[in-house]
Amino acid sequence: MRCERCDQADRRPVRRAKLAERDHKVAVVLDVPMEECQSCGDRWLRWDVAGRLDQLFSEMLASDVEVATRHFDGTLSAA
Repeated sequence: MRCERCDQADRRPVRRAKLAERDHKVAVVLDVPMEECQSCGDRWLRWDVAGRLDQLFSEMLASDVEVATRHFDGTLSAA
């Protein structure tokens, strides 16, 4: 599928990190599946991935940990 922003390249599947900050806490989720334009770098998440990512961020930021890191598949990672 062509990029909706630049119309210069096809979107390709990639895995990237996503970060959220709230109340002086940081949550990083690694290996999030998404599509990325090879030309402009714009990225898209599927609805199910966005929902799971929101759930992970909510759980991670609700904890007492200042910096939390997790893989998208649910495994913990050292921060």
